[in-house]
Amino acid sequence: MSYGDDLTARLLGALATVGFDTNPEVELIVQGVASPSRLATEWAGFRVTAAGGSCYAKVLHADMAPLIDFQRAAQASECAGRTGAAPRLLGADKTGGVLIFEDLGTSWRAARLDDLLAPGLLDALWALKRCVHAGPAPDYACSPMADIERLRVRCRQDGVVLPAEHQWIDRCVDMVWLALQQRQVRVAPVHGDGVVSNVMVSSEGELRLVDFDYGGCMDPWYDVAITLNELYSFENQWREGIRAWAGECLEVDYAVCRLYALINDWYWTLWGFWSGTTSARQLEFSKVGQWTLLRCRQCVQDPRLEGWMRQVQEGKA
Repeated sequence: MSYGDDLTARLLGALATVGFDTNPEVELIVQGVASPSRLATEWAGFRVTAAGGSCYAKVLHADMAPLIDFQRAAQASECAGRTGAAPRLLGADKTGGVLIFEDLGTSWRAARLDDLLAPGLLDALWALKRCVHAGPAPDYACSPMADIERLRVRCRQDGVVLPAEHQWIDRCVDMVWLALQQRQVRVAPVHGDGVVSNVMVSSEGELRLVDFDYGGCMDPWYDVAITLNELYSFENQWREGIRAWAGECLEVDYAVCRLYALINDWYWTLWGFWSGTTSARQLEFSKVGQWTLLRCRQCVQDPRLEGWMRQVQEGKA
């Protein structure tokens, strides 16, 4: 059985399990693109059409199963779907690694960077993130640091060749995470991934959030930070984004965002190098790691890094 046939067989088995019409028409509608968008790199996306209607289904790639907690991804997706900020989850089949959602329709597509840089779109995106933060909460906390540790172990086990300075960056990331843990925060459900391809845009310019693999409950500023990190290259843009979120840009909030962005970038650096080493799929995983590594280097070399950590620990505005 070919790889594609295996994905389809798992999907058809899941559809039967949740009671979908027999003999549906299935179409692979999202081709994987690792760099720069991480589009469909962890799941294959299908549109399913039958007499009873249509749905959208995601099938987990087998090589990503060590990193994705299926049950948590399903629960976070279900909670987000209940807010209206994301498509509703219709069913989940853990055995096949399949999540089934309402179909947004053919007028929707994955966003590109230029879509989200259009005037007014950041406010719309922030509104969706706030809906998730205020919505039903999964019964677990998510931890980017736990995700990093899982990848550290995988990289060691699988003999992944990491950048020469990885031990130094690892130490910086550990110190940054420790500083962030000193904050008093009110945890909330989060999206957990800021990449632009995890936002859907319609032909009318509406937005929805998708892919809650890294969702759960934690500091909502994490969502702000990793979104800014994907959208903007310049400090003044970050500060404007923080003002749009919070009404003002306190120095401590800017520091928090920079530190969370480093944590997230290091995760995707390790992910890119690990996936590029272990996956048989012909995607440019390593390019993702090289790009986020560049951002990690810029952050750990920034002379303000220690000051940001002190600000966060002391809670100074």
